[in-house]
Amino acid sequence: MKTRAHGSPDQGITLPLTVPEGAQEGIPMPYGSGGLIVVPVTARVTEADLKNPAKSLPQGLRAGQASCYLVGVQLVLSVPLPDGIPEGGVVAVQEGAFSDPAMGTIVGWKVNGKLALRSSQ
Repeated sequence: MKTRAHGSPDQGITLPLTVPEGAQEGIPMPYGSGGLIVVPVTARVTEADLKNPAKSLPQGLRAGQASCYLVGVQLVLSVPLPDGIPEGGVVAVQEGAFSDPAMGTIVGWKVNGKLALRSSQ
């Protein structure tokens, strides 16, 4: 990533995420409405990119996706989350059950249908 000055990529998570047109590699952006910040580390893949055999693309990305570094996330868990939490939305836990943030302690965000745990604050 051209804008990287310092950091420890081994300490974080990078996942394929659907990003809007105009998302730029190396420029932080919000993901969803829950306050999660991501940094695209690849360009956003387009349909034209997928049809161009001469274009080298990151493996596994679909049209509309970029590989994104999840700022402040060091662990992603496959746990059942409530259907009502939108992609990029905040996830809370109350009495051992996951819920929306109004009902418990915020623990992370819903990312690709999984729980991306936020770093302790």
